[in-house]
Amino acid sequence: MNVKINEKRLLDTFLKLVTIDSESFNEGAINKYLAEELKKMGAGVYIDKAGKKIGSDAPGNIIASFKGTRKGKTFLFSSHMDTVKPGRGVKPQVKNNRVTSDGTTILGGDDKAGLAIILEVMRTVKEQKLDTVPVQVIFTLNEENGMGGAKNLDYGKIKGRDGLILDNESVCELLVQGPEVCDFKVEITGVAAHAGVCPEKGISALEVAAKALSLMKLGRVDKETVCNFGVVQGGQVTNVVMPKLLLNGEVRSLNAKKLQKQVKHMKDCFAKAVKAFTKRVGGKTIKPQIKIETPQRYGALSVPKTAVTVKLVLAAAKKNKVNVKAMASGGGCDANIMCQHGLLMPNLGVGVQNCHSTAEYLDIKEFYQAAAIALDTLLAYEQ
Repeated sequence: MNVKINEKRLLDTFLKLVTIDSESFNEGAINKYLAEELKKMGAGVYIDKAGKKIGSDAPGNIIASFKGTRKGKTFLFSSHMDTVKPGRGVKPQVKNNRVTSDGTTILGGDDKAGLAIILEVMRTVKEQKLDTVPVQVIFTLNEENGMGGAKNLDYGKIKGRDGLILDNESVCELLVQGPEVCDFKVEITGVAAHAGVCPEKGISALEVAAKALSLMKLGRVDKETVCNFGVVQGGQVTNVVMPKLLLNGEVRSLNAKKLQKQVKHMKDCFAKAVKAFTKRVGGKTIKPQIKIETPQRYGALSVPKTAVTVKLVLAAAKKNKVNVKAMASGGGCDANIMCQHGLLMPNLGVGVQNCHSTAEYLDIKEFYQAAAIALDTLLAYEQ
């Protein structure tokens, strides 16, 4: 049976969605619109209480449940409702098989392309009375600001385990691995002294940091691990030996053991810097003080290539003559968070390019291909 989506309706839905303002923390309007559309399709719609927890003007994540026509485990679809800035007043332009903004805003294809695809898949299932297992649709808040919606999703309401997230760029990429990320926050306290009169009596927090960083492996540590310091705060005047410095960085790795090894290496470098700057002044020993915090920002995405959804997506891609590869990413998404809750949901591209910029565009051909793959994946799911 060769079932096709309504491509015109799919594109029209996308064009409608991008005109609904939904920058992170301001998803109220699109939340209301999506909930109403899902109800029109016959879904049971539940909205959790994540909105208040993360400071959104929307009440919460949307979990919509569709009854299946055959028995089986529930299949999951997910995309996020929010966009980055500048995302207000989007004016979509359709030209040469692309959709762009007018250049003054982002387009919002990340992730309204995913929202539109899921709506169209479920409309197609309903209208053509297609045979499927039960389906739950999860539309999350605040993905762009640390996956706040997914972190506060009411997982007790989720009935399935296997599913598909539609939030990647190229349709040719199915993300099955993503890094664990931990922040690396350092507070260095040195000893203040007059820089013009008695600098030798002080300990510069800046010099301590420089010594530690000179010993440290940064940037691309190995094929699976990266590390970076991106924020530095310290000092107020030039005539005082800097007494305090704050460094904020991060470590990312696809391998948990390698991540912890890198964190230990960085801590050891700061310990060596403390030792290097310990000295005697006026008969007393003085040394810098180091305070380090390494909280996990989010866990790893790890969906086996043998997982049922991965196999089904690749088979559906082949059927639709699209060359899709299962691969790893250096970034994070809702899939990372959901994986920590036992949900095996790889992330398929939707045809969006140049995300998070005013040069963002949607490749309409890839957009249609992603929708066809999503539909065929659902129809083939028989767990």
